[in-house]
Amino acid sequence: MKKVILFLLAAVCLSACHESLEQRAAREAKEYTKKNCPSAIKHNIRTDSLTFDENTRTMIYYYSMFNQLDDSARIARDKDKLLSVLSEALKTDISIKTYKEAGFNFRYEYHSATRPNLILLEKTFTPEDYAQ
Repeated sequence: MKKVILFLLAAVCLSACHESLEQRAAREAKEYTKKNCPSAIKHNIRTDSLTFDENTRTMIYYYSMFNQLDDSARIARDKDKLLSVLSEALKTDISIKTYKEAGFNFRYEYHSATRPNLILLEKTFTPEDYAQ
């Protein structure tokens, strides 16, 4: 009887410490943002933050665009090319393999550095978009 009680107690303790994949994603997004954001400006883009929306199972990446990329007309003109590059990068990114296998969505928002409320480019990729 003691063994059964100890086994049940151990099972309860272990399950209480287990975090879901969604909880892990939220935690990792917060940790990434705290450690790495805002990033240095590279190729006229800065990573501002990473969040996770548990309701939609979406990883959301926020960026700011600087200098010549901070141009809504230019972004509109090159939108298809930019989205194609972004899609290919998502498909080949092995650092998020676990989240892709779980069918998470990935949203990218690029904001103007001079007008932060202006979204220059945005796209949400679903599993159908990044499946190989």
